[in-house]
Amino acid sequence: MSTFSFPRLPDSIAHRLPKVNLPHVDLPKVSLPKIDLPKIDLPDVRLPKVSLPNLHSIDLTNVDLTRINPAKVLEVPAVKQATELGYTAVGFAILGVQKAQVRRRELTDALRARVNTAR
Repeated sequence: MSTFSFPRLPDSIAHRLPKVNLPHVDLPKVSLPKIDLPKIDLPDVRLPKVSLPNLHSIDLTNVDLTRINPAKVLEVPAVKQATELGYTAVGFAILGVQKAQVRRRELTDALRARVNTAR
C-alpha cells in the first residue's frame, strides 16, 4: 500500500505550526470497469510553408507617415484580400474548435452511457 506524505515545509515556517497527529485510514480498493474507447480519426491538416522577406534591409527613414491615410490603405486590393483571408482563417479556426467541442461532448456522452451500463 502506498502512503502519502506532504512536502516538507521550510524550518522558518514549520516551527510556528502546531503538530497534528492524524489517524491512519485504510481506503478500500476500487476497481473500475474496462472501457474500450472508439477510435477517433482526426484529419491530418498540413499548412503550406510561408517564407517572409527579410525586413531588416528595408530603409524607412525617409517615409513620411503623416501622409498615409489609413482609410485609403484599407481600399488597396491586396490589403482587402489579406483582410478577407484573415477573417476566413479565424472563421475556420472557430469552426474547428466547435467541431472539437462537439466530438468531446459525444465522447463524454458515450463514456457516461458505457459506465452506467457497466454498473
